[in-house]
Amino acid sequence: MKRITKIEYQKRNKERFNIYLDEEYAFAIDMNILIKYSLKKDMLLDDELIDDILKSEEKISVYNYGISLLSRAAKSEYELRLKMQAKGFDSRLIDNAVNTLKEQKYLDDEKYCEMFINDRINILKHGVLKIKEALYYKGVDKEIIGEKIKSISPEEECERAFILGQKKLLSIKEEDNRKKRIKLSNYLIGKGFEYETVKKTVKKLLNTEFDDID
Repeated sequence: MKRITKIEYQKRNKERFNIYLDEEYAFAIDMNILIKYSLKKDMLLDDELIDDILKSEEKISVYNYGISLLSRAAKSEYELRLKMQAKGFDSRLIDNAVNTLKEQKYLDDEKYCEMFINDRINILKHGVLKIKEALYYKGVDKEIIGEKIKSISPEEECERAFILGQKKLLSIKEEDNRKKRIKLSNYLIGKGFEYETVKKTVKKLLNTEFDDID
């Protein structure tokens, strides 16, 4: 049996405590663990209880790490798991933390997908193809992407492409219509717009027939 001889706040985090057993530093724990086990000075701990406390501490550490990451920026489940794995957490503890975060709605790929699409449309002005590609890269389920991407109407896509094309056209110095067409088309394709949208937009902007790009 070991006796708790000292419990002290950590200097940089008042929600964490250093635990001393038999006058020596033993481990640090979260406030929730302190409360859960009703730890206090002079309390006796056997090895089994200490092991249980440390396992609970590790479990809550993974969860707290997830909360910390999500408070800084929204993430997909795949991205969050990668971060946790890189931190070296046990896979079972990661599963547990992720499931808890999902139950509490802190982690929701559907909402994340909606937010991501809105940001890419309104801030970066990306087209559907580039948005889909980015969401695939972030590990969002294809069915979720397919469902949420329907919120982008073909009319909205064409309007956004036209506005971007207008601005780009002002910076294109070539007089030759074919060169203009190629530069403008490549720019819009690079922004992630589908070929048919690019074709319609360029034709409208240049008021000329659209030839396939070499």
